[in-house]
Amino acid sequence: MPLRAGIVGLGRVGMLFDDDPNRRRVWTHFSTYERLVDRYELVAVCDPDAERRRLAAARRPGVQVFATLDELLDAEQLDVVSLCTPVDAHAAQVQACAGRVRAIVCEKPLSTDLPSAEAAVGACAASGTLLAVNYYKRFEAAVRETARLIDDGALGTLRAATTLYSGPLDEVGSHAIDLLQFLLGPLDVQAANGGSALLGFGDGGVAALVAAGRREDLVFELDIIGSEGRARVLDNCARLETSRFAASSNYAGYRELVPVGTLEAEAEPFLALFTELADAFAGGTTTLTADGASALGTQSLLDTIGADVARH
Repeated sequence: MPLRAGIVGLGRVGMLFDDDPNRRRVWTHFSTYERLVDRYELVAVCDPDAERRRLAAARRPGVQVFATLDELLDAEQLDVVSLCTPVDAHAAQVQACAGRVRAIVCEKPLSTDLPSAEAAVGACAASGTLLAVNYYKRFEAAVRETARLIDDGALGTLRAATTLYSGPLDEVGSHAIDLLQFLLGPLDVQAANGGSALLGFGDGGVAALVAAGRREDLVFELDIIGSEGRARVLDNCARLETSRFAASSNYAGYRELVPVGTLEAEAEPFLALFTELADAFAGGTTTLTADGASALGTQSLLDTIGADVARH
């Protein structure tokens, strides 16, 4: 039987990105539930904006519409709720849903600060509610392949990484921080300046987080160098270039990076995240790729880097 689902917040990632004709992939929670009809049934939505509620009802006749989260939770018995609201509402809404639904998919980042994020994760743990945080770039094909190369030792000992992002630190920079943490392991902030930061990882590894301008000038790249090779995730995670170190033909006693191959593949990361969540209910997996615990690590780094942004 499909899981009964609801969406809180019908803005861009909740529903309105679907109005962009240039977006080829699934980019909203609304479309995700429509595509995964064998796993989910979208039964209710809520938003304080009456026009958005009207659009949702016209798009999916029969869906129940509400103005507030309290009204939705009081009226409907849901298995899963998507929180697609402004970030300053996330933590309180997670706590309001904990124990009243079986699972929550919260948009990233989890909160505006670490203490409230910890309270939200704690509420879910105490009530047995599964919490997924939509760091969907973890599910991109290029990122998954990079993770495999690292796990298999193809890159050797990781030494350095650089990630570039354009746009706000919370909405976009959080993705970059999350991917660094996902691929490199725990990070510590060594210096921060205006949304950029120098981070340490592993045994002396250094990672640079670089803010590259406004969101409309789309830049999102990740470059990782290890003792045996290199992986470059490019074009907003649509392409992966890999290289390996080989004996240099130009300089005796040196090695140079030699191209190995290119992977160009567009995954459906939203669908992968929600499919994994449904599998968890069906007993197919015991852990989530992007859960509350991993989101706390990203939140801690965001707090430190964001504190510098606030000072400036």
